[in-house]
Amino acid sequence: MDPSELEALKAKQRGSSGDQDGDSANSNSQREEERQTLLAQILDRDARERLGRIALVKKELARHVEDMLIQMARMNKIRNKVTEDELKDLLEQISTKNSQETKIIVSRKEFDDSDEEEEYDF
Repeated sequence: MDPSELEALKAKQRGSSGDQDGDSANSNSQREEERQTLLAQILDRDARERLGRIALVKKELARHVEDMLIQMARMNKIRNKVTEDELKDLLEQISTKNSQETKIIVSRKEFDDSDEEEEYDF
């Protein structure tokens, strides 16, 4: 085998290992694209915008809501496009379901507020 054939074989092997990583990245991007297409079919424009704003702040919450909506659509529980008000209701249900009662305890340091004059030597 001459050196040029050897280099071509090595390049082919490097390319095929890179293709495997590329294939998984390609399949992930394809799945994400299908997900976004399905969400576009489920949500109206205002609801999509609200979910996008939520995703900027809380990615996990937005992903959870998206998963719920996709699951509901696959089970044929969604007949019409979800409006922004319906999305708000869904978010409210999630927040009340997941919220834990928050108790805030404020401990203040005591402050000596005596009216006695202190003597200072100047």
